[in-house]
Amino acid sequence: MTTASASGYNSLQSTPLARPYYHDTIIARLMEKSSLPLIVNMNIAQPLMQCYQLIEFIRAPVVGPWRKYELNQTLIPDHLCISGFQMRVCNQGYKALKFDNADIRNACERWDSFEASFLDSAQSSLEHTWQCYVLNAMVLEAHRCNKNNNAGLHGDIDLGAPGAPRVITGDNIAVELAKLQRVLVEQNMWQDGKMFIRVPPAIREALVSSPYANALQMGSCVDCSILVTGELPGTIAGFNVYVTNDLPTVIINGKPAYYIIAGMADAFAFAGDIVESRIVQPTTSFSVEYQMQALWGGKAIYPEGLAIGLWTLG
Repeated sequence: MTTASASGYNSLQSTPLARPYYHDTIIARLMEKSSLPLIVNMNIAQPLMQCYQLIEFIRAPVVGPWRKYELNQTLIPDHLCISGFQMRVCNQGYKALKFDNADIRNACERWDSFEASFLDSAQSSLEHTWQCYVLNAMVLEAHRCNKNNNAGLHGDIDLGAPGAPRVITGDNIAVELAKLQRVLVEQNMWQDGKMFIRVPPAIREALVSSPYANALQMGSCVDCSILVTGELPGTIAGFNVYVTNDLPTVIINGKPAYYIIAGMADAFAFAGDIVESRIVQPTTSFSVEYQMQALWGGKAIYPEGLAIGLWTLG
């Protein structure tokens, strides 16, 4: 005879995990807690349903330059360019979680705490997968004038290149941030309040000896000092700062060099979702599996809106 646990569930099939579209809870949690939606454009017109689905985005309209007017001349109209952007979503992944009888009993008896931990772990795992994909794609798809040692409108900005990364210290980090900013400004991609930069945790070692750490040099913005709060400033050089362990990294002369990614939040389009989940009972063991399938894909809408530095710490 099966008896109900303290939480009222006597099997995994009777828990919320078995509900249709329970996986939407994981996506909602990711959208709420992750910084990923803050650095990509996820505004798609239709829900993601299947692999190789064609997703459409609309670029901002381009008005173009003004024409010089001469007396009594015939006006020449310019066509207002509103271009579409399509990408095909073709990346798939799955997660199959096995629960034996002891796992099921423990989950059912402590459902509230189990569910909270499960959702946190599932959200974090999916976020890591998607974030690695997005950050690698941003490095590859950024405009050629926005990376390497000949970046900028005139090719005179050194952002670091494979084999020759920029060596970052507390003395020069402000200058290196200004270079990334200049590249984006010269591309007419700078939008106040909408710019981001992804940095590794190791960047703290340079910041603690930089002007950003000196509360006396921060004016009334004392809380911005890393020496006061122990936290990175929320904004540096106009960029909203997001720390991540998922940046693409290479080893140069035995030291890690990080691809620092800065840009406009709408420069990269991304679509991703968990499209199916189910509970199955294998015939080869006394266990239950919770299976999920996810789809994702992305592409740079504005490659010129992404700037890539290659930094190593001095």
